[in-house]
This record gives sequence, C-alpha cells and structure tokens, in this order.
Amino acid sequence: MASILIVDDDISILFLLAEVLSREKHVITKAQDGSEAIQILSESSFDLVISDLHMKQVNGIEVLRTVKEKNPDLEVLILTGYGTVNSAVKAMKLGAFDYLTKPINIEELRLKVRQALKHHEMKLTMIEQERQLRAHQEMIQRDLLLAETIQQTLLPQPLINAQIEVQVTHRPMIGVGGDFGDIYDDDHQRVYLTIVDVTGHGITAALLVNRVCSEIRKLVREKLQPNEIVFYLNNFISDSFQGTGMFLTACCCLIDLTQHHLSYSGCAHPPLLLWLANSGKTLVLESQNSLIGFKKNIENNFRQDSLAITAGDRLCLYTDGILEAKNKSGQLYGVKGLQKAFVESIKLPLDHVAEAVIESMNRFRHKPIRDDIYLFIAEMK
Repeated sequence: MASILIVDDDISILFLLAEVLSREKHVITKAQDGSEAIQILSESSFDLVISDLHMKQVNGIEVLRTVKEKNPDLEVLILTGYGTVNSAVKAMKLGAFDYLTKPINIEELRLKVRQALKHHEMKLTMIEQERQLRAHQEMIQRDLLLAETIQQTLLPQPLINAQIEVQVTHRPMIGVGGDFGDIYDDDHQRVYLTIVDVTGHGITAALLVNRVCSEIRKLVREKLQPNEIVFYLNNFISDSFQGTGMFLTACCCLIDLTQHHLSYSGCAHPPLLLWLANSGKTLVLESQNSLIGFKKNIENNFRQDSLAITAGDRLCLYTDGILEAKNKSGQLYGVKGLQKAFVESIKLPLDHVAEAVIESMNRFRHKPIRDDIYLFIAEMK
C-alpha cells in the first residue's frame, strides 16, 4: 500500500485513475490542477505522484519541478497524449520516472506504478543504508579519536638526567597503531628501553598494544634481564592470543649507568644502532631471537648480548616503518639509509636527531608511509 497523488484537470481521467489504484489498496489523493497539486505537496508527503503533462494554468513540468525540489527521490509518472510524447521525454530528462500515453492502458498503468513504487522503495533503502553507513563511520571516527587520545597516554615522556637522555618520537599511520615503547628509570642507576611492533595496524593492533604495555611495565619493574623480559612476554602473548595470528617483534635494552654497560635482547626486530663516541664507528646490533608469540617456550632459551658503553655514545631503537619507505625505483630506505641519516645527524642536539632522520626518509620516499614510526634516541653522559 502506497500514498499516491494524482493530478489531472480532466475529471473523468482523474477519477478513473483513482478508482483503479484504490482497488490496488493504495491511498489516493486527487488534485484537479497543477496549482492545487503544488499546495497539497507543500503540506503532505507521498510515495508517488502521477501528473498530467498539459494542464491550463500550472502544467505537469511545474508539478515535476516542485516534487524534485521538495524530495529528489520521489518518483513522478507523467500522463500525456500521443501527439506530445516528445514533451514527456523532456519531462523524463528533468527527473520523471516514466510516462503513460492517453488513452490510459490500465494494465500498463498498474505495471508502471508498481515499477515506480519499487524504484522509490529501493531509493529509500539505499538512503537508509547510506545513513547507517555514515553513522557507523562517524562512530568509528569517534572511537579512533578516543583510541588515539588513550594511546597518547601510553607514550613515554623523554628521560633527561645527569647520566642519560632519551628522546621519543612516535608517528602512527592513522592516529593509532601497533608500535609501543617504554622507558623505565630505576632510580637513575638502571634504565630499561623496550620497543615493540605488533603485526597489523589500526584499532586491533592498538588494542594489543594496550595489553602489551601493561605486561611490559610489570616485567621491567621486576628488574629482570632483557632476555627474561622477552621470554615472559613471549609466553604471555602465546597464552593470551593463541590462534589470533597476532605476533610482535620486540627489543629490550638494559643500560647500567653505574657499570657503563648495555645488555639487549631482540626478537625478530630491526637491529639497534649504537654510535661510539670514542671511535666514531656505528655498531649494528642484530636481534638474536625469533618472533614474539609464535610459540610458547617452556625454558628460557632467549639470548641476550652485552657490551661496554661510554659517555657520548648514542643509541637508536626504532620500528620498521621507517625502513619500509621506498623511492621511485622501489628501493627500500632500509637499515643502511637509517644508519647514514643517524650518523649525519649525530652532532645535532639529541631532540633534533629523530626529526633529521625522518626528514631524510621523507626526501627519499616516493609514496606515503604505510606503517607506524617509532624512534628512541638515547645518549650516555
């Protein structure tokens, strides 16, 4: 059942159409000329308008225009005589759904009314789906903004004291991401630097980052060795997210400021870069272990390595987003590009080094970055 407005200055046709369509259980409103129809349209809504094209004062074109101005999705069927089909075609170009020629064929009338109403219903369905989609997108956008705000609270503050300085740079691809870093200063004697990169991007990765954050912060406060931290982190991820396909790379560093000693344990993570102030050389410290969360380990077989450090040495921890930048030839920026930029900026104040490195990467790349970027730059004093 539909609500239909019929407009015709021929009373006999007006009542014929009304009678036929009433029998189809439609609710019919009649208008005897275009001006009356326009007045009715200003006060009521309909599912379909059927209008004669040629009326004395206000014709069907004006009725059509009024309908489309009020509701572009409302369908209009035009009635016309045999000699004025061209005018009906013109009306269709202005938005009419179809036309019927007089004398009216009743079966054709019923068919075209059904078609017009079905088309109108499809339009309404699409409009509602688009409304729901917009509402859903707006909800997602609000959630992303909230998630971004929450994730910003996880970002560690730079650490600056008499023995060490650590600067932090985080550039998520879409506001939230799967990269996380943590700095823990144990009474200015031992400093933990931990960085992880969760597979994937967006909200799913960000949710896992929140869980990883709480676990890492618990482990470092237990003053464990780096290989113990990644061992327990691996088993936590394996137990908690088994079967989800969620994994992460990680690197944990322990800097002993009294012994001038660096211990580190990497898990499928990009290598650390350590610039030695005394020699001017840069060491590339590769990860020693496999991906976190791939399988649970009964015993701790995670390796770590140690080396001496001295005042002026600079350390760079990072996630692989910066390495994956490509130039026009498809060449990766890679560890070599990062190492070169790191060394070239080594004399800059520490809080400018990460920006210089990212600027170098931006000059190199041809397309937008498709991964999160996280950098720790540390200097021993």
